[in-house]
Amino acid sequence: MFTFSNATQFRHHKVWLVFTASVVTLAVCLASIFGDVKESAVISNLDILGEGSIVFLTLAWILAALASRPPGTVTSLLTIGLGLFLFSVSLDFLDEFFHYTDEAYWISMIESYPAVVGMVVMTTALYQWHLEQRALNLQLRRREWDFRDHDAIDPITQLYRAEYWKAQIHKQQRSGKTAVLAIIDINNFSVFNQKHGYTEGDRYLHDIAQLVIMNLRQQDLACRYAGDRFAILMPDISPMQADLILSDIKASIQHLAFRHSQNANAIYTTARSTQVTLLPKQRLATVLNNMLLELERPHDSAA
Repeated sequence: MFTFSNATQFRHHKVWLVFTASVVTLAVCLASIFGDVKESAVISNLDILGEGSIVFLTLAWILAALASRPPGTVTSLLTIGLGLFLFSVSLDFLDEFFHYTDEAYWISMIESYPAVVGMVVMTTALYQWHLEQRALNLQLRRREWDFRDHDAIDPITQLYRAEYWKAQIHKQQRSGKTAVLAIIDINNFSVFNQKHGYTEGDRYLHDIAQLVIMNLRQQDLACRYAGDRFAILMPDISPMQADLILSDIKASIQHLAFRHSQNANAIYTTARSTQVTLLPKQRLATVLNNMLLELERPHDSAA
């Protein structure tokens, strides 16, 4: 069932939500304890609108970050930086309602300094976010070569389906370049589904898809071919180099310790593969048919 907490990351950030509420509460307490309420005649509605909007938007930024990001250094730095900035703009906003005596001059001093520190912290957070996004983009480039068409994405593995893979192969052929095609098949996966259920099987396929991507080069493309089979396109590579990559992928799958949600014991499986160097003039349908026939042979005969 859909719930607000399940749709966001808030349940992982209870400490930061308390921190945010505390920042605003502290600002209100300081203003109300050490300040005197201004007369309505000297209150500027325009200033209230402008400075109040800054407070509201800063608070919205914090909540948006906590709602969408998992726990981690970047999230913590963003919340701290925005929280310090929120403290300063909250005091600035409350100045429209309170005025301070000469003895409370220090409130005006602390009104500015947290914002400066907060901006420095946020700058650090944004740089770390940049590094994080660059790493994610490198992973995405191994999944796709063009803009994402979400209708063609397999919802289980988050890889493109076979049609996208074939379309990229045809583009490769039209360019006159050769490429190595490979299909990886998970051994006895139907038995896994029967024993552990399709939900766990889908989760296992998702984990295997991540392993496949991690072992590929940036210019390679991985897609879900069908069922428990993954299709790979590797341009500008020798058959020997492609075989090394496939061996690494199969070794990674073999050592993947998958744990059922109801059982702590690790489950292991193996995979087999077949590959071929596709030339520009070859018919893709014929090549794929031969590759699939190769996978249907006894396990020890597949590459």
